[in-house]
Amino acid sequence: MPLSFIKGYYHSNVAETGLIYSINFMVSLVPYVILMNWLYYKTHRSILVAVVFHITAGCFNELFRTHPDSKVIQTVLLLVLSIVVVMTDRDFFLQREY
Repeated sequence: MPLSFIKGYYHSNVAETGLIYSINFMVSLVPYVILMNWLYYKTHRSILVAVVFHITAGCFNELFRTHPDSKVIQTVLLLVLSIVVVMTDRDFFLQREY
């Protein structure tokens, strides 16, 4: 949220487009983090995979100049994918290790 106060910054541009897109940005963090952490742990804590995932996500959004409405659809698809990943790998996400 503090980055939205910096003029010209990506988060500021999202905040200017409207409330629904600001909320979408915050909601999209949940599946994004689930998927990134799942990849990180499934590749034996490879930071390179997490970095490539992060760069690829940002690069494709910029490369295709996605409209904010498209990002809402992207968030829904990421939510579905993250739910599928959690449901198929329940032991990883829901098992407690001490």
